Amino acid sequence: MSQTSVSQTSWRPECRWPSARPHRALFCLAVWLAALLAVLTHGALAPVRAEDFAERAHAFVTPYIEAGLFSGVILVAKDGQPVFRRAYGLADREWEIPNTPQTHFRIGSLTKAFTATAVLKLAEAGRLELDDSVRRWVPTVPEAWAGVSLRHLLQHRSGIINFTALPNYYDQIARVDHTPAQIVALTADDPLLFPPGERFEYSNTNYVLLGMVIEAASGRSYEAYLRETILAPLGLKQTGYDDLTAILPRRAAGYRRGRAQWRNAVPMAASSAYAAGALYSTVDDLLAWDEALAGPRLLSEASRTAMFADNGTGYALGWFVSRVFGKPGDRSSGHRLVGHAGSIPGFLSINDVYPDDRLTVIVLSNTETAPAQKIARDLAALHLGHYEAPEAIVLEDVILDRYPGTYRLGPRAVLTVAREGKGKGLGKGLTARLDGPGLREPAFPFVPESDRTFVSPVADMRLTFETEPDGTPTGVILHRDHRDRTGPRVSEAEAIAVLAEPPREHREVAIDRSGLPALAGRYALAPGSEIAVSVEDGRLFAQAPRQPRNELVPEGERAFFLRTLDAQITFTTDDTGRITGLILHQNGLETEAPRLPEEGSPASRLGPRAGSPPNPKGSN
Repeated sequence: MSQTSVSQTSWRPECRWPSARPHRALFCLAVWLAALLAVLTHGALAPVRAEDFAERAHAFVTPYIEAGLFSGVILVAKDGQPVFRRAYGLADREWEIPNTPQTHFRIGSLTKAFTATAVLKLAEAGRLELDDSVRRWVPTVPEAWAGVSLRHLLQHRSGIINFTALPNYYDQIARVDHTPAQIVALTADDPLLFPPGERFEYSNTNYVLLGMVIEAASGRSYEAYLRETILAPLGLKQTGYDDLTAILPRRAAGYRRGRAQWRNAVPMAASSAYAAGALYSTVDDLLAWDEALAGPRLLSEASRTAMFADNGTGYALGWFVSRVFGKPGDRSSGHRLVGHAGSIPGFLSINDVYPDDRLTVIVLSNTETAPAQKIARDLAALHLGHYEAPEAIVLEDVILDRYPGTYRLGPRAVLTVAREGKGKGLGKGLTARLDGPGLREPAFPFVPESDRTFVSPVADMRLTFETEPDGTPTGVILHRDHRDRTGPRVSEAEAIAVLAEPPREHREVAIDRSGLPALAGRYALAPGSEIAVSVEDGRLFAQAPRQPRNELVPEGERAFFLRTLDAQITFTTDDTGRITGLILHQNGLETEAPRLPEEGSPASRLGPRAGSPPNPKGSN
C-alpha cells in the first residue's frame, strides 16, 4: 500500500540515486566490480541489444543480491516478450525454498489499477458515472463527503485521510480482519484535509471506498467481480484476492530486516488492504495484465485514455504518470512512463510500463529492504541507453582500516562503520549502519570514490570522512535524503551509552496560545518533503505529505511533542523573534527545516520553491 523504507509514521523524505564524482587517477579499478562494470559501461549510452540485455541486467542486480537487499523476481519485456526473467533469493527462509518466476507475491497497491479498471468497466456498462457522489453508492459515509466524486477517489483528490497512516495501523489494525465499512469508519470522524478536487493527496481510503462502490453497483463482492469480469476473461489464473487461510501453491513469505537479522514480516490480513492492496500475482500474469491494458481487449479507447491521462498531479486513474530520462528542466522531454508501486509488510512491488517504447519492467520482492523502484528504473535506463555506471576504485587495506568505528550523528543516533571484504591487500569497501530509537536498518555497503569518500551502490547515501593530516578520522559526513549530517568519532563505550539513554519524558504545559498563529506555515525538511503547521481552535497541528495531522502538544513556548509518535518539534527564531524554521527531533536525529515563504509572497515568486511535491512514484 505505501512504499517507503521506513515506518508509515516517519517523516523522512524519499531517497534518490546519487551522481558519480571524479576520482583520483592513482587508484586502480575495483577488482570486485570489474566484471560488472565491463558489462554495464560498454555502450552505456546506447540502447542495449536484446541478446546482451539479460547478461547486463543480471550483472546489475548481483550487488543487491550479495548485499542481502533483494529477494524476489524481476521481469523485463520488450514488445510483450520477456528479455530478462529471473528469480533470486528465498521464497521461504525457514525451509530454504527458492523463489521462482512462478512464485506468488502479495502486490500491495498494484491492486489499485485493477480496482480502477473495474470502476471503468462499470461506467462503460452504464452502471455508474465517474462524477457520481460517493454517497450515492455508500450512503453511510459522512455528509461532509457528499462533494467527493468517484473521480476524486480514483485520482486521490478527495481530501479523505489515509487510514494506513494512522499510528496504530500496522501494530493493531492491519493484523485482524475488518469489513470495508469498518476501515472507512477509522477516518470518518476526521475533517477532510482539503475541499474535494483541490489537490492530490495519496490515500488508501479512497480505494477502499471504490471497492465498496464496485460491490454496490455490480451486486457482487469485490473479489467475485474482479475474478469474473477481469481475471478470468484475461486468463490471469495466477492472480487473485489474497486469503491467508487458503492453500496457495508457491506462496512467498514476507520478510524484513531487524538488528542485522532476518525477521518474519508483521502479519497483515488481506481484508485490511481490501481494494487498495489485497491482490497477489506473478510476474507473468502482470505482464499479461499490462499487455491487455495496452489494447482494446479490456477497455474502450476512451476509458484507456482516461486511465492514463495526467491531470496535472502525476496521478491518473490507478496509475502514476510521468516522464523520465529527459533533459533537466524540460518536463516534455524523456520517455513516457505509467506505473505503480506496492508495499505491504514483507513485500515490495513495481510495475512500470513505457508505452511509447513498448517496454515493461516488473519487480516483485518478498523483503522490505529491496530497493525495488531503483532496480526497476535503472534496468529501464540500461535497456533504453540512459544508464551510466559509476566507476569504482579499490583502496589498500591500510587506508580502509582507518575508518571502522562509531560516529555520533545525533543526540541519540550512532553510525557504525565496519570493513567489508578485507584480505590480500585489496579491500572491497565499508559497511555502515545507522542506529537510533525507532530505526531498523541493515548495514549498507559502501564502495570508495576516493580515499575519503564512499558511495553506496544500493542506496542514495555517501560517506565523507574528516581526517587529520596523518589520515586519522575524526568525524564523518553522511549525505542522505538530500542533506548532510556531520558527527564526531566516538568510543564504543560512548556509543553504547548514547543508544542506551532512555527517552526524555515529555509533559504538557500551559502556554499563551494567542501566539500559536505565528508558528503556522510550511517548513522544508528536504527538497520535495515539507511539514505543514496549522492552528485550529487554539490547538497546533503538523502534517507531513500523505499522512494525517498530528497535534503538537506544548512543553514550552516554542517546544512541542507528539503523543502519537516519538517525535518533538522546536521552533527557531531570528534576533527579532520572527519564526525562521523548526527542528524535528526523531529517531535520535535532529533535522532542521527552514520556513518557506507564503504562496504569493515576493520570495515565492523567485522560482521553484523548496518543498515542491516529490516524484509521486514514491507513494502507492
